[in-house]
Amino acid sequence: GPALRPGTRAYARSWIRDGAMMAAALLRMGHPDEARAYAEWYVRFQSPEGRVPCCVDRRGADPVVENDSHGELLYLMAEVWRYTRDDAWLGRVFLHVEAAVSWIDRERSRRRTEEYRAPDKRIFFGLMPESISHEGYSAKPVHSYWDDFWTLKGLKDAVSLANATGRTGLASRWTAIRDEFSRDVYASIDRVRQTRGID
Repeated sequence: GPALRPGTRAYARSWIRDGAMMAAALLRMGHPDEARAYAEWYVRFQSPEGRVPCCVDRRGADPVVENDSHGELLYLMAEVWRYTRDDAWLGRVFLHVEAAVSWIDRERSRRRTEEYRAPDKRIFFGLMPESISHEGYSAKPVHSYWDDFWTLKGLKDAVSLANATGRTGLASRWTAIRDEFSRDVYASIDRVRQTRGID
C-alpha cells in the first residue's frame, strides 16, 4: 500500500523519519501522489493527543517514544504542500499538524520547570525529553539534539503551514513557541560547549 519502507530486518516497517525523507525525494522526482498518500496513511496512527509513533508495521503503531517523530511528520506535511500547493489537502490534514504542535509544546514544557533551572540539569532546560531516537540509546533514553533539531524544523514548517491556511493567530502563537524553543536549544548547546570544553 502507501507505506514507505527503508529496508529489511528492523527497517521492514515504516519509520516516519525515513518515510518523510523518502517522500521528500519522491516529491523532487515528480511523484506527489505517492508522497501525499504516505502522509495520509501515516497520520492515521497519530494519537488523539498528537503523539506521532516512530514507526508502524503490520501490528500497528510502535509504542516506543522517539521525540524526533513529531517534527518529521510536520516536515512531511510541509513538503507535500510546498510541492503540490494543494490547499484543499492541507485543509483536510491540518488537524494533524495542530495535534503534533500541541504535543511538542506539552513535552518541551516538561523541561521548562524549576527543576531544570538547577545547575546540574540546566543543560536540558527547554529541550524535548529523553527518548531512544537513535539505536545507540536503546538501553537508556537520553536527551538528544537530534530530537531537538527535528522538532525545531517541524515548528518552522508548522508556522509556514498555519500562514498558508490563513490562520494568522495560530501562526503567531506557534512563532512564539518556535522562537522560545530555538532559544532554549541554542542556549543548551552553548552550556554544553562551555561545560565540556568543546570549541
